[in-house]
Amino acid sequence: MPTRRQLLLSTAAMSVAGIGALSGCSDTTPVELEEGDSLRMRVWSESAATAYGDSLTAFTDSTGIEVELEVLGWEDYWAQLPLDVASGDLPDVLWMNTANLAQAHASGLLLEIAEIVGDDVESWESAATDLYRLDQGLWGVPQVWEQSILVAHEGLVDAVEGDASALTFDAAAPSDPLRELCHALTVDGEGRRPGETDFDPAARTTFGFSAHPDRTAVLGPFIAAQGGSWQDEDGTITFASAEGIAAVQYLADLASAHLGPAGKDTVADPSLCRTLFLQGKLGLLQTGTYDLHTLAEEIDGTFSWGIHPVVAGPEGARPLVHSIAALGIDPHDDDRATAIGELLRWLGGVEGQRPLAENRLGIPAHQDLRGAWEKSWDAAGVDVSVIEVPEAVAQPEIGNRSAIATGTAMPIIAEVFLGETDAAEALPRAQQAAREAVG
Repeated sequence: MPTRRQLLLSTAAMSVAGIGALSGCSDTTPVELEEGDSLRMRVWSESAATAYGDSLTAFTDSTGIEVELEVLGWEDYWAQLPLDVASGDLPDVLWMNTANLAQAHASGLLLEIAEIVGDDVESWESAATDLYRLDQGLWGVPQVWEQSILVAHEGLVDAVEGDASALTFDAAAPSDPLRELCHALTVDGEGRRPGETDFDPAARTTFGFSAHPDRTAVLGPFIAAQGGSWQDEDGTITFASAEGIAAVQYLADLASAHLGPAGKDTVADPSLCRTLFLQGKLGLLQTGTYDLHTLAEEIDGTFSWGIHPVVAGPEGARPLVHSIAALGIDPHDDDRATAIGELLRWLGGVEGQRPLAENRLGIPAHQDLRGAWEKSWDAAGVDVSVIEVPEAVAQPEIGNRSAIATGTAMPIIAEVFLGETDAAEALPRAQQAAREAVG
């Protein structure tokens, strides 16, 4: 079993200035746990644990409920979870993603939170909240959400008189605005572009678009924009539709036409496109808001870059949205359940989430924190105002064993980018393998 790193956030003698009674928390009848007892909350991010620190101390000051915050790394987190389910040693509150929600829900151990949080849910972004609705219940308090975005090297784009603000693709057409801009951006050491005599793809100094098999940033949004889906509403894998095949083949063809890094290179190094962008060699990187910290820190003013909506297809722009939520574990004890409810309400409130927003740890789930989040990024020199709550999205993995299914499918889909087969042959095979992985 992995070793837990525990940060004890106990009652402080000093009050927190400016924070009165917690919204949604009782200020008349204190919640009582056994002497020396505390609630346990688990996350997989050291940065989030640090950010939560003052917030949870304020929660303790107001309620008298101590919170012991456990931090496990990503791999250890998911390895430990089934062990704790089996042993009955789950924390009271834990972070969850959508890919693992169905399995956690199937355990029968989760608290349904609609009655616990009441009207507070109306203050949360529905794009984040709705991902935790299952079997007519709400099973998580969204903390942050992320979405896929397009970032552009504005210097490279401006030099070819391009515009990355509303790019589109059309898999059925001989060309489209995305391919045209990629062609202009792609140059070898002698200044030649793809299709020109003696163009040398091995000597490219700049590349067009990050056409690589990235499920979240690229495949999901392109398949959805083409009119397909990764899964249907029941969770059945459906990416091998005609629309899915067209979208994947389009992306692989971009790479093989030298308008993006070679497929053999991006399959071998999934972070290559981001690396090239950081080096100032890639004009267009479709990624996610989760990469903003890395981009801001490593570019550090060496060139101008901007954020834009993802490339749109026949069905428009379809960014993939996912969120992280705090789930409550049913303790089968009224006093403890009341204490867990207090913590969940706090985590759903402005003061509970403010440290995450001000530290730029994902887009805040609470609508009232949008301004604080934008202000924090503005102080870091990044304009995130273009990132809007999307009306239509590409869905993340849902359902039992969905993450395993995607992991099974991706190496087969990668064969298309390697040039070993085409999407019409690979995607049905990948879909069948993914469905078998679900069982």
